[in-house]
Amino acid sequence: MLGLRQTNILVIKTDGLAAFVAAEPVFDVIRQSHPKARISLLTAPDLQRVARTSPYFDQVAAMPNLRDAESRKAFVKQLKSSKFERIYDLAADDAGRKLYAAMGMFRPKWFSATAAPRKNSKAKFTTDLPNLDQMLAGAGLDAPARLPDFRWAMATRKDSANMQPSWYGISGQFGLLLPGENLNHRWPASSYAEFANMMAQAGFMPVLAGPKGLHHFGDEIAHDAPQLVDLTGKTDHLQLAALAQEAAFFVSDDAAEMHLAVSVGCQGVLTANANAPPAAPVGRHVVRLTAADDLGAIEPEFIWRTLSNMGLIVTQADGPISAQAR
Repeated sequence: MLGLRQTNILVIKTDGLAAFVAAEPVFDVIRQSHPKARISLLTAPDLQRVARTSPYFDQVAAMPNLRDAESRKAFVKQLKSSKFERIYDLAADDAGRKLYAAMGMFRPKWFSATAAPRKNSKAKFTTDLPNLDQMLAGAGLDAPARLPDFRWAMATRKDSANMQPSWYGISGQFGLLLPGENLNHRWPASSYAEFANMMAQAGFMPVLAGPKGLHHFGDEIAHDAPQLVDLTGKTDHLQLAALAQEAAFFVSDDAAEMHLAVSVGCQGVLTANANAPPAAPVGRHVVRLTAADDLGAIEPEFIWRTLSNMGLIVTQADGPISAQAR
């Protein structure tokens, strides 16, 4: 008797790190709903490495440039030859819509997320994420009952030297500073520097992390905070997750990397404009401090006291002394 043909499933998730982290429980639902299927992921180039370590996908590839007609034609031909029975578009972005149109009327069953309204279309990063529950319901799948958990991201490389804080010269207690790329939603360099100096004085090594585009911002901070360990552009997502799991706390603003840190259990403080959409992940131990206009109005000392009130550090009348055991 001939064996049953294996089911092929395609998942599309191309809309950035924060959205990728938010979709992690949905990846799990899709995997559990199709336990014997071959599931492929189409994602952004910089997310391929972390996606390949996940337990959810059998194959990971990067979305090509669909603006190029020849590339688009060749890629669509490849997708059709793969004979996918279902396609889950979790991004609801332009890339997915172009691919949907290019597949034509004989496309497989296609389930798309509902795009969230863009409150700030000029921002490099927005916290508006696609509505995935509605898509799952339309596909006959249950919505996930848990929050994102990326602790699996360290499993395959947990013993690697470059996954350890010591690889970067980090020793003892340390905290993560995670500024975002959006200048309008970013806590000022002078504030980060003042806070970094407070950390160093208290025995916490200040560690700055983020994409390489923040390197000049890191230079600004380091100018006034010489003990800063600047890792901007020097860690991949797996390495950042490993650092976040070991950090005593984080301080961030409008940073996608903050969502990854929170997903491995790191706790901390988020600065934000009062009129901006909430960026703090729901259900997490994250405190959001807001300012009406200038984020510089949020004093570093206030953030330190907030971390103390959260139980992440211990303070005495004469200043901070140690980290609280986690």
